[in-house]
Amino acid sequence: MKTFNPLVFVQVRNIAPTMLFACLVFFAQVALGQETPTVKATIKGPSTALAGTLVFLSHQDAVGENKVWIIPEELKSQSATCGSNIFFSIPSPGKYQFGLIVADKTAAIDYQFHTIDVVGMLPTTPPGTGPTPVPTPVPTPTPVPSPNFDSLRVVSRTGIDTLKDASTTQLLQTNLIKTINSLPPTLPEAKGAVTATIELCFSIRQIDSKGKDWLNVWRIPVDREIAKYNPQDVGAYRECMKAVVRGLCVNGVCPNIP
Repeated sequence: MKTFNPLVFVQVRNIAPTMLFACLVFFAQVALGQETPTVKATIKGPSTALAGTLVFLSHQDAVGENKVWIIPEELKSQSATCGSNIFFSIPSPGKYQFGLIVADKTAAIDYQFHTIDVVGMLPTTPPGTGPTPVPTPVPTPTPVPSPNFDSLRVVSRTGIDTLKDASTTQLLQTNLIKTINSLPPTLPEAKGAVTATIELCFSIRQIDSKGKDWLNVWRIPVDREIAKYNPQDVGAYRECMKAVVRGLCVNGVCPNIP
């Protein structure tokens, strides 16, 4: 069980990705109630699936008044809910992370992540009918220069300059710096933490910021640029996010993150 704090809560593919869910709004609206709150986020479902098959996840064992599913942005249009279940079909192989956030009337929260490894269906060839495999020479690897991630800073700064939303930019800057300095040890958890921070900032931003198109002007371009670097570990992902934060300039002042 974890206690909700809108400035330090950091744990909620490109969620994201995207995965741009304003579903955390209700956390800013829950009223104080019971003195000894009990919440538990539990996701039941498969850890692997074949591409194109129907997959079910359930929160039937979760405890709490409010339950919100966190769905990868690219799967939102292909998913549906029924009671405590969510079901969807994932067309492309890859690793997809889902989340569940549970809250009670005291503003206590709990959350859990669940990753599904989607694999493609391999064609079968009867024994003896396939071509004889030919050994493939191993190429000499070419050294790859370390990226400087500066294009991420530029994309982030371009969106910020277009939106002209200083209060939300400052909110993102402050909380993302805290998050990237204390990322969880695994890449899915690190992405989930960053996504949770971004979505929380969007959910508590000022009223006059609600009309700003952060999704299309900043979030989606940043997610696409991160995907080009394809970070494979927490260290690389942290460097990507540092570059994004360097572009979060408020009134022309940009954060200096080593």
